[in-house]
Amino acid sequence: MLDKLTKIDKNSIIPYYYQLQEVLENLIDQEIYKPDQKLPSENELRDLLRISRHTAQRALQHLVDRGIAYRVQGKGTYVANKSITYSMIANLSFSAEILGLNKKVRSEVINSEEINAHSLIKKILQTDENAKFYCIQRLRYVDDIPISIQTSYLPSNLVPGLIDKNFEEVSLFTIIKEEYGLEIGEAFETLQAVKATKYEAQLLRIEKDDAVFLLERTTKLKSGETLEFVKTILRGDRGKFFVELNEYNGK
Repeated sequence: MLDKLTKIDKNSIIPYYYQLQEVLENLIDQEIYKPDQKLPSENELRDLLRISRHTAQRALQHLVDRGIAYRVQGKGTYVANKSITYSMIANLSFSAEILGLNKKVRSEVINSEEINAHSLIKKILQTDENAKFYCIQRLRYVDDIPISIQTSYLPSNLVPGLIDKNFEEVSLFTIIKEEYGLEIGEAFETLQAVKATKYEAQLLRIEKDDAVFLLERTTKLKSGETLEFVKTILRGDRGKFFVELNEYNGK
C-alpha cells in the first residue's frame, strides 16, 4: 500500500504535508487503509517520499486533529473507526439515527425521576412555574461501545407514568405514540462542539476534555405543545453526521 503514497508532486506549489494528508485521507475514504489499521510511521513516510520527518509528522497530526486517525502511545497512528453515522433528519429514534449497517443498538437508563426543573427548562418547554417534569438520562451503546449520553426533559402531565415504562428496549417516542396516542410534530436541533466533562468522560470511556458533540433538540406535538427538550452528548471519535440538503441552489 505504501506505493500508493508516491503521488506526492514535488514540483507542485502545494506544500508536501498538505499533499500527503490529502492522499492519506483519500486512501482511508477508499478503505485501502481500514478502520483501526495502522498507518505508515513518520520514519516510513520520510524514507519512502524523501521528505522531512517533520513534514510526515504534520500530515499525520492533521488526520488526528480531524478525528480521521488516532494515536496509540508507543505504537503509532491508526485509522479511526467512524462507521457510525448520525442523521440530522432521522425520525427521532436513536436506532434510526444510526445509519451504519449491522449495528447492535441498546440503551441503559442512568437516571429516571420526576423533578422541579430549573427556569431554563421551564422556559424551553413553555410551562408554568409549578409544572413537574420527568428527567430521563440514558447511555446509548452501539456494538457495546458507549456512544452517547441523552438527557430528556418532558412535562409529566403530558405523559403521566412514563418513567415506569420500559424504554431501555423500546424507543421513547414509540411509547409516547403507541401508549399515549400523541402525534409528534416538528423538532428543532442545534449542534456544537464542546469538551467532555469528567462525568461524561467516565460514562463514555474517553478522557476528560476530549472533543464531543452537544446536540440539543426541542420536539413539539402536532397540537403545538412542547413535548421534550433533550441534550445529547455524542462521542466525536466514533461517528460523523449526515445532513441532506433539498433543492440546494449552490449559494
